[in-house]
Amino acid sequence: MPDVNLFKEKLHELITKFEKDKTYYLSRGYLEAQVRIDFVNPFFKALGWDIENKAQKPPHERDVVVELSPETTGRPDYNFRINGSTKFFVEAKAPSVALDDINHILQAKSYAWSTKDVYFVILTDFEEFRLYDASLKPNPRFPDEGLVFDFKYTDYPDNIERLWELSKERVEQGSLESLLPKDTKSKRLRIPPDKSFLEDLTAWRTELAKDIHKRNPEFDVKLLNDVVQRLLDRIVFIRIAEDRKIRPDRELWEIVAQWKAEGKRKPMMTHLKDLFKEINDDLNGDIFKPHACETADVDSNLLSEIIESLYFPKSRYRFDAIGVELLGSIYERYLGSTIRVTPQRVKVEEKPEVRKAGGVYYTPKYIVDYIVKNTVGKVIEGKTPRQIEKIKILDPACGSGSFLLGAYQYLIDYHLQYYRNHPKDAQTLMFDFYARINPEDFALPLREKAKILRNNIFGVDIDPQAVEITMMSLYLKALEGERGLLPRKQHLLPSLGDNIKCGNSLIGYDIFDNPSHLPFTSREGDNPLNPPYFKGEEEVSTLKVRGRMGSYEDK
Repeated sequence: MPDVNLFKEKLHELITKFEKDKTYYLSRGYLEAQVRIDFVNPFFKALGWDIENKAQKPPHERDVVVELSPETTGRPDYNFRINGSTKFFVEAKAPSVALDDINHILQAKSYAWSTKDVYFVILTDFEEFRLYDASLKPNPRFPDEGLVFDFKYTDYPDNIERLWELSKERVEQGSLESLLPKDTKSKRLRIPPDKSFLEDLTAWRTELAKDIHKRNPEFDVKLLNDVVQRLLDRIVFIRIAEDRKIRPDRELWEIVAQWKAEGKRKPMMTHLKDLFKEINDDLNGDIFKPHACETADVDSNLLSEIIESLYFPKSRYRFDAIGVELLGSIYERYLGSTIRVTPQRVKVEEKPEVRKAGGVYYTPKYIVDYIVKNTVGKVIEGKTPRQIEKIKILDPACGSGSFLLGAYQYLIDYHLQYYRNHPKDAQTLMFDFYARINPEDFALPLREKAKILRNNIFGVDIDPQAVEITMMSLYLKALEGERGLLPRKQHLLPSLGDNIKCGNSLIGYDIFDNPSHLPFTSREGDNPLNPPYFKGEEEVSTLKVRGRMGSYEDK
């Protein structure tokens, strides 16, 4: 294990090397890939980080994840981790590139900020070393906000102790937390991405509701909520798919550009409908099926503003860094409000039951993981994928789908490990549009993830918006980890209409035969369900995960 003195010696060697041929290193012919090999890698190796994975740890446990082609992924060059948990990112540049370029700074900070709980990002070309507090929302007007320190290579010898705080040894001991500024202003500026995105979603929802109500007065409040929800879900889904490189880059942006180039003559929805149909043909699913949102009259200028605000430089969000679980926590709070129409105005307000309860409470991921491990984990333990096909996992009050997402991820991880341990069985999987890859990087094909989703994951919620958000989250989870543009017109995702249903799982239609037995006043929209809720449920084992209570039944 390197110590601070060995680090000091190695750093002196690197400084001497850089100084000796400085003119060459600062030339345009000296590229980023070379500075990483010559200087950045040795710098962090001297800090005790296993850059080359000489310990041969599996991918999810490596100390450092290195992006070999960051220009194609858009992710930072290095991801430094302790026990699989990211602690900071490093973005490397060639010394000929100015590190104070606003775009370089904002892009590096945006990725870290969007990841949440990753509070630091480093921007370096070895000639200079900048450490940023990335817990602050990137601000184009003040790009250097959150700068913890900025050293030139000539400053390194006088700041050995501060640089050593980034060593693996010190990071394991919690050194990074002590680097976060504690002043009141810094704390006030720490707006996490989930809170920020919820605020933006609420603002877009309000503006769309006002505009669509004004232009489509025949829509009742239920349809108005439904149309606004579906439009926003589609736009967010596409942006996530773009950033994750599974849809062509900047599709929505180009639609706005085309609409402007045509002189804004045709409604933008004309172009959006074509894109929606194309995505439905490619992916199937339910979110892009024909819907009333496609026939609604919507202000094209408003749609343009919403779409443009989801792209750099206006947007600070990196949707390839925002995990599906984080989106779920955002949408859980989003579901706590609804669009209400009064004779005077249209507004988004808290639902009465949420107001009475004192707000929305999202189940933390560690609780979801614990319950899933002790319910789903116990039921599938030791089983083969063929045996697991007959198990249905049901959340009877699924909300935004947090427990179903946890269960689905557990199933994906289990199947992945099973096929790694049984390579002969893995040969039966359909890799029809995947290149064969080495066992270490083996990933489940999308068709297999889709089959697991269709066979095993089921949910009910009384709120139709919750049902739609659950579907969207599960689709995004299925697409998570895909490595490039997906093939066209393959209907890759399953329909979830028979899996995620809108209704009241606590009552059946027979309860209305004895209204006096109702523990509540019957309301329009109670939508009772009679078991079996789902096709074939009576024929299979059903695991009912009661997320809010943390218990389960294995029937």
